[in-house]
Amino acid sequence: MKISRLEVSNFVGISEFKFDLGKINILTGRVGSGKTSIIEAIEKGFSNKSQRVEVIRHGEDNATIFIKTDDGLEIDRKLRTNKADYLKVRKAGQAVPSTEKFLKQFLKGELFKPLEFCTKTPVEQAKIILNLLEIPWTMDDISNWFGEIPADVNYEDHILQVIGQIVKNYFSQREVVNREIVVVKAQVAGYKNELPANYDGEAWRSKKVAEYYTAVSDAEHLNKQRDQATTMIEGQEKRIATVKVETETEKQTKRNEMSQRRHELEEGRQGIVHKIETLKNGIAQKDLLLEQSDDAYNLELERNYLQLRDDYTLKKDRARQEIQGGVKALEQQVVDYEKTIYGKDLELTSLEGLEENALIGLGEKADERIKTEEAKIESSRKILAETVVVDVEPLRLAAAQVAHMQSFLRDYDLMASLIREKLAPREELSKLLSARIDKGRGMPTELLKIAGLPIPGISVDGEGQIRIGKTLIDGLSEGEQLELAFRVAKAQAGQLKLICLDGWNKINPSARTWIEKEIKEDEFQYVVVSTEDGDLTMNVSEGTAKGAI
Repeated sequence: MKISRLEVSNFVGISEFKFDLGKINILTGRVGSGKTSIIEAIEKGFSNKSQRVEVIRHGEDNATIFIKTDDGLEIDRKLRTNKADYLKVRKAGQAVPSTEKFLKQFLKGELFKPLEFCTKTPVEQAKIILNLLEIPWTMDDISNWFGEIPADVNYEDHILQVIGQIVKNYFSQREVVNREIVVVKAQVAGYKNELPANYDGEAWRSKKVAEYYTAVSDAEHLNKQRDQATTMIEGQEKRIATVKVETETEKQTKRNEMSQRRHELEEGRQGIVHKIETLKNGIAQKDLLLEQSDDAYNLELERNYLQLRDDYTLKKDRARQEIQGGVKALEQQVVDYEKTIYGKDLELTSLEGLEENALIGLGEKADERIKTEEAKIESSRKILAETVVVDVEPLRLAAAQVAHMQSFLRDYDLMASLIREKLAPREELSKLLSARIDKGRGMPTELLKIAGLPIPGISVDGEGQIRIGKTLIDGLSEGEQLELAFRVAKAQAGQLKLICLDGWNKINPSARTWIEKEIKEDEFQYVVVSTEDGDLTMNVSEGTAKGAI
């Protein structure tokens, strides 16, 4: 399909333009004369896309674009300021829809301009070329390939570029994760260096240090029992002899106590006997005194018998009562002392039995002590027979080792926590990212197997990089880039076989020669734009561009 008629009015810089187009159409004019507006009008007519915000000529209410093709297709598009735009599509002998979707089949995206392609960056050029590769894919495919829908990816790009972005992002993520792994491994190594060689924290954690110290305590207690048993056996005769000597000493002490008590009782008895004799002498003296008193008063009575008989009788009775009272008191003392003597005699008599019983008790006590010693000896012999000396030092060293090793558990747990909570997840993530990177790097090769390359001599590597032969597109010479641009232009063209050469005046003579040959031999229609002095002019030719320019 080629354009046979183009009519444009009030569009951008064009007031009115009506021309029948041929194979080669050369637009010339000064800068701002409307050359580019013609190309934009063709793009707007087919795609309704514009590179400008305002496309209606300033001061006008509407703009029109009419395009007719050599196969009878007519596009009548009106752009209006105060109304909705108008589109009517017709084709001779056919009913066709007046829709943008219908028009998209004729022009893929925008009107391709090979010379503009040469000025783009290699990344932009690669994107254009990759868009020629029709590789069907969906977001579900992305999820199936990578297990997720990665973020920070422009999914409007070509699938190979999308995969390239995903791989790049995964690679960046893995670099971050691997740096974190290095840091965490350094932290783990720091803790590990603080641990003894070949330290098994879980093995040391399972050991109960209290049991080790209990074993030490039990061994020390057993050895102490054996030492005590040996000492007990070795000192048996000495202890029994000591018991006998102590018993004999206690008996002699008891005899001395009894003898002393006996002596004290006898002395006390003698003293009481002496007191009794003294009292009896006193009583006898009292009797003599009584007789003497009686005689004195009798004599006095006789003298004063008549006058004083009654007084003297009374005095006599009083004197007798006093004397007799004193005698009775003395007699009572004698009775009391005699009772005391009787008690002393009984105590003296009982001392013999008490002494005998005390001595027997001391003997029995000594026998019990000897039996106890013999029982201890028997127990000591049993201990020595049933036990052996335990070497405590290895047990003490083992307990100390367990305690020492368990003191490293905090560092071990911190190290294990780092491994479990930071290192292992990051290593797993790094492994996952590596798998996804490998998957992503392999995907272009797999996808290219089902995609046709529409441009001869072009290949796409696993990373989505474009090569001409073995050369990346950013390494092409100016001439090679121009040749590539023409190949791309022809490959990406839709049913409308139109190529625009905007900037013909900037092409060097040798490149022009090659292009003129290319134009002459192919089936495409060309709009050649050259900036020159003068107003907008179009020259149409069915031959080569060389003759027209």
